[in-house]
Amino acid sequence: LPENGPCLGFRKPKQPYQWLSYKEVAERAEALGSGLLQQGCKPSTKQFIGVFAQNRPEWIISELACYTYSMVVVPLYDTLGPGAIRYIVNTADISTVICDKPEKARILLDHVERRETPGLSSIILMDPFEKELMERGSRCGVRIQSMQEVE
Repeated sequence: LPENGPCLGFRKPKQPYQWLSYKEVAERAEALGSGLLQQGCKPSTKQFIGVFAQNRPEWIISELACYTYSMVVVPLYDTLGPGAIRYIVNTADISTVICDKPEKARILLDHVERRETPGLSSIILMDPFEKELMERGSRCGVRIQSMQEVE
């Protein structure tokens, strides 16, 4: 496959598709996976990384980042409800969750603040977020970072 060929397409409603090339996707996946390792994640099939997001290119990039370094992706969906999210985070011993939106990070922080998910220590966000969210995470021992920062 050509390095610069279209790999992941996305679009806004009634807009034409935009494409990330195979090279861009591979570079971003490798960089994100490396960033996860620098944060203490292990290149192991016993390392579970939560992905709490709707379908979008960053979901696939997160998934490929995990596979590149032998980590396991654990999908989390808001349709499961907060109780199921809490159960999955605890049962899979997930320390890092990659989220699309700040609202989902807030749901995760609610659980941490109530001491319901003691192992969660890092949330990585695809979308921009306010400084207040980072401060809230810091107060309960959870590092909040942008996906760009980790890449």
